[in-house]
Amino acid sequence: MDFEKLKTTFAKITKEVSKVVVGQEEVIEQILVAILCDSNALLESNPGLGKTLTIKTIAEVMDLKFSRVQFTPDLMPSDITGTQIIEEVNGKRFFKFEQGPIFANIVLGDEINRATPKTQSSLLEAMQEKQVTVGNKTYELDKPFFVLATQNPIEQEGTYPLPEAQTDRFLLKITLD
Repeated sequence: MDFEKLKTTFAKITKEVSKVVVGQEEVIEQILVAILCDSNALLESNPGLGKTLTIKTIAEVMDLKFSRVQFTPDLMPSDITGTQIIEEVNGKRFFKFEQGPIFANIVLGDEINRATPKTQSSLLEAMQEKQVTVGNKTYELDKPFFVLATQNPIEQEGTYPLPEAQTDRFLLKITLD
């Protein structure tokens, strides 16, 4: 591996992201480290500190397909992974898979701890195995694939703790000041 080229690319990405996100160099660096390690990261802070903007900007600068899922208490697992829908052509009905927002390179799980643990767990297979299973069929996710999730502090009303199996799948928990 050419470390000088990697270092130069890392610096270029950081410089471009810093044109949009001001004053969060350490956070940007930590997110990029998680991405370079082919892993996921969890960002935690109070609302309004630029978590979503930072992740979206990194995806744009790296020219990766970006998808955002706003986690809410009524969000269902199929809202993330996708679902089978019935389609009719020439009088014949068949099931067609409609991809969910998980089918992107960088998936932003915004305020992940606002959804129920069941919905949060819909990310487990994708985060670990880079695939999702819907019904009896498994779908490979595009490479590279990363989940960059945000969460509000646990003590805020309307939040759920993340299941241990999910926190294990995040390489870093990044706290924004």
